[in-house]
Amino acid sequence: MRLADYAQRLSDLARTVNRWLALAAKLDGQRREKVALYAEEVAGTLARAAVSLAALEGDPHNRLALLSATRELGRTAGYVETIVTTLEHHLDGRKRAGVKRRLENLKPFDLEAAIREFGAFRHARQLVSAEGYFRALADTLRT
Repeated sequence: MRLADYAQRLSDLARTVNRWLALAAKLDGQRREKVALYAEEVAGTLARAAVSLAALEGDPHNRLALLSATRELGRTAGYVETIVTTLEHHLDGRKRAGVKRRLENLKPFDLEAAIREFGAFRHARQLVSAEGYFRALADTLRT
């Protein structure tokens, strides 16, 4: 998978989850906070991945940045899955199936090969955009 495709899928998933604000607003306070916490974790994870990708643009042989980017991108799907599980009883089958399909598209891939082939930094912007959607979700749930 190309890094651009992966970043675009993350961005699409972030927009999808953000559109569920009306559903999330119906949750009790404890569940709203749980979704908000996970949304913040996703946002922080995407921010760290973007920083690592920026470092790789400057030094494609930076092994620590590569490991960090790989770890952070891999972590994202787990967090989103937890958000979906929390909202499960509020989502219809079509929405759940759509997110499940999107999560399956976030399977690990050879990040190192993708970076060598296509560069890194230009895709960091998409991750930062996705980060914004998750931060907005967390902020909205707490207002």
